[in-house]
Amino acid sequence: MNTHTPQQAVTEFLTLWQAGAYNEMARLLPKQGTPLKKQPVGKVRQTYRVRTLQTFVVLAAADTDPAAANVDVQLIYAEAGELHFKRWRFRMVHFGKGEHPVPRNKAQGRWKPQATYLLPDPPALRA
Repeated sequence: MNTHTPQQAVTEFLTLWQAGAYNEMARLLPKQGTPLKKQPVGKVRQTYRVRTLQTFVVLAAADTDPAAANVDVQLIYAEAGELHFKRWRFRMVHFGKGEHPVPRNKAQGRWKPQATYLLPDPPALRA
């Protein structure tokens, strides 16, 4: 998939997680000096397999730099027999050839998740 926006790239990544396609998920991550065919599939599997992603909703996206954006997502996943409702932030970077960040308007670039952060739960509503 040609990802024109950070939201599309996050949606692609999370859809692969739902399908358990860890090999394809690893291909979407930045290489970080590793040849493409040797992406850390085992590390991706170890990180994401413990959680069974049920559904997700993209909540917000914010451009932070010419080649970076934050995408906040509501995730519902099962872990250790319990259902969790969590908000995660995906730090997306627009990479070009050679895995170097390039401005978002470069046609040859691709959005990739650089990092993920667990966001705090919103405060409870009071009656």
